[in-house]
Amino acid sequence: MIRWPRWIGWVILLAFVLRITALMTYGLSLTLHSDDQGYVHSAIRLLQTGTLTYRGPSEPARFELDPTVKIMPGQPFLLAAIFWLFGTGTVGVYAAKIATILIGLAGIYGIYLLGRYCFGEAAGLIAALLLAVSVEQILTDNLLLTETPFMTSLIYLVYFSVKVASKRKPVYFYALLFFYLVALFFKATVALYPLVLFVYLLFKRYPFPLMIRQAAITLVAILVVLGPWWVRNYVHYHQFIPLTAGDGNPLLMGTYQGVGYPNHEPLSALLQRLQTEYPNADSFTWMQVQKEVAVERLREWWQSSPGSLLYSYLLRKPIILWGGTFYWIEIFRISPETVVVLHHLAVVGGVAGGLLYLALNRHNRGEMLFIAMVLGYFTVVYSVYFVFGRYNVAEMPLVFLGIGAGAVAVRRCVRIWGHPSQ
Repeated sequence: MIRWPRWIGWVILLAFVLRITALMTYGLSLTLHSDDQGYVHSAIRLLQTGTLTYRGPSEPARFELDPTVKIMPGQPFLLAAIFWLFGTGTVGVYAAKIATILIGLAGIYGIYLLGRYCFGEAAGLIAALLLAVSVEQILTDNLLLTETPFMTSLIYLVYFSVKVASKRKPVYFYALLFFYLVALFFKATVALYPLVLFVYLLFKRYPFPLMIRQAAITLVAILVVLGPWWVRNYVHYHQFIPLTAGDGNPLLMGTYQGVGYPNHEPLSALLQRLQTEYPNADSFTWMQVQKEVAVERLREWWQSSPGSLLYSYLLRKPIILWGGTFYWIEIFRISPETVVVLHHLAVVGGVAGGLLYLALNRHNRGEMLFIAMVLGYFTVVYSVYFVFGRYNVAEMPLVFLGIGAGAVAVRRCVRIWGHPSQ
């Protein structure tokens, strides 16, 4: 008999060795010199001044000390806590990278738990192994970005969603709520996840009175946890900002992606004109200006070519989202071309595996459909904006789980066909 539980330990050990090897090989030179450095500087200024600020790599220098509402505070808070313990120098940055690696390992264990619970031990192990050896994820776990903590919190959010739907124990609900709030503090894109969960709970015939009580508890928790964030935003900008106000730029860039979009004024020329028209705008106003222009461009696009707009947002952008990779720095002499091929095979394999599981297995189809809904939800949310491969990193573990589930379903069918009497 194969002792499956022991295997996950080896998988996590393999993942740890690969990530630590990357850290030891490339050290602090493994950086994008963009968002990751922005989060580091934000955390340092948070410790020094008590103010949460963030300046993007392409933004004017005057935004350097603006109280930011462009991002959720999770990543600066996490890094600030580590820097408070280990300092803001080399030791502190290494500690932050090791902490990110450990968070990534927790995500690997989480996808194993989700796969084991929904589709069997082997499915969880396959998904965990694929995540452990993913070159993109090895790189991401060595960068101080939101992707790794968000990925891990999302995995456990889905896991406890499935658990609470089946077991309906309070402990699973509170774990679900905890990871939802954690995920929300890293990326606002998860905000409407409860809508997807609501559909799944209806499918599972979850008791409606219990759902109402837990929804009320969730609302109170959100008020308590996000209340200080709302007050802080109102104090600085005199407006109610529930999560972030940083979607103006990606929304505007998204109107230049696809086919048939209005291009009478190229993006670079448009941004230069707006900077001339609003020379003293703070970071919040700058984002709002871009958002207003983006909405106007979408209106113009719809009036001039509704077909190309629908094609771009419903088909072209999802293809770009899932076809792209987040491998901006080459490691271990693995070429970007190789990573692209492996990524495409994984996406196709995940879709095929999910469909095979639904076709060949009568059990837990609801869980597979729920995972598909989660992936569909993020596809829709991201496609509203400018999309690229970086956005699929946190969701790829669920794709790997599709591969594992499909392999298990095929194996079961082969075994049954080989032994018809069973």
